[in-house]
Amino acid sequence: MATVMFIHEGTQNPSAMRAVINYCLQEHKTFDSKSKRRLVSGINCDGENAYREFMATKKVYEKDNGMFFYHYAQSFAPTEKITPDQAHDISLEFAERAWPGHEVLVTTHCDADHIHSHFVINSVGFESGMKLRQSPSTLKHLRKLSDEICIAHGLSVLKPYEGGGKRMSSREYRARMKGESWKQKLANDIDKAMEYSGSKDEFIRSMSILGYHMTWKDERKYLTFHCSNGKSCRDIKLHDEKYLKDNIERELLQREFPDSGSDEKQPTGWEDSRELYEQHLRERALAKAETRRVSDSYSDVGSGVSSLAGAVSKIVDNDSEDPDERRKRIEAEENGEALGTIFGKGISLLADAVSDSSVNASAQEPDHDDIIDRQREEILREVFEEDDYEDEDYDDDEDEGFTMTL
Repeated sequence: MATVMFIHEGTQNPSAMRAVINYCLQEHKTFDSKSKRRLVSGINCDGENAYREFMATKKVYEKDNGMFFYHYAQSFAPTEKITPDQAHDISLEFAERAWPGHEVLVTTHCDADHIHSHFVINSVGFESGMKLRQSPSTLKHLRKLSDEICIAHGLSVLKPYEGGGKRMSSREYRARMKGESWKQKLANDIDKAMEYSGSKDEFIRSMSILGYHMTWKDERKYLTFHCSNGKSCRDIKLHDEKYLKDNIERELLQREFPDSGSDEKQPTGWEDSRELYEQHLRERALAKAETRRVSDSYSDVGSGVSSLAGAVSKIVDNDSEDPDERRKRIEAEENGEALGTIFGKGISLLADAVSDSSVNASAQEPDHDDIIDRQREEILREVFEEDDYEDEDYDDDEDEGFTMTL
């Protein structure tokens, strides 16, 4: 899947445009070591000389003021099986269809775990001289176009989510691209904790397992996450409305009380996570049923062995056995010695199996809720210990610099 993001560049002048273009053109970010190819291209221009050509077009039409350029990014999921070459080709197709009649620099960065492309668009059309204008629906249209292209190339797409979005500083966006932002780690951990949580208490417990302390009070408008690195972050600083207290609270209530009688449930942004949570519930139910079945089997086997042992003991220990019956029994034992041996071995193996199972299983039926809780904790610890993020020195206050609308 690919996500399209608009990076709002607050400073609009030749120097700012040159700085953004130079950032996108960095050699160590755009060089693909596998294909030995530098992933830099231009739509209606030479990508390597984008700045000069952008400025030349502006001077021809005498429009070298106001809005100079627009900056977008298209990010591919780390789980998507795609090469930098393929990502670059998809981004070129996207740029050609998204901004016809304009000069566009397209660069693909492959230095991070997830491949992503940058688009720098000249605000002045090279054919018409008209300036590019954007509306509140522009980003929605571009994301729909990106999804269409991804589907055509066999890639997955995200389900549409109607949210107002939050603004992200350019500095923090670039840190996210490198996977270094501690806020990104927090967001990822919240996502994973929500996969295993069906109530507010379970969510708080899951976050605690991951090393976070939460301030969640009914009288407060925001949630505050206290991280193990000593930093704190409010929900509104995570740049996605699904992390807001109201949406998390509404989602957890829907999970805890699915049959509340409400026919129309408001979107929370956690619909995909809810599917994963329900899948975990089904797996727990199957595991619980299997545990009970095995426990019942052990009980039946134990009862059968006890009955058999009692019957054998009764025959052997019965001193008042009739002489004629005793003769018949001895004769049967002699004639069926081989069968008796096999039967004896079978009983021995069965007894050993019961004994071994008793070592691993409790004598009483286990507490299934405790088992599930322990499994969930083990899964969470195992999953989250794999993440290793380098902390950035970000303050909880709003960062200075450029911003991006998600």
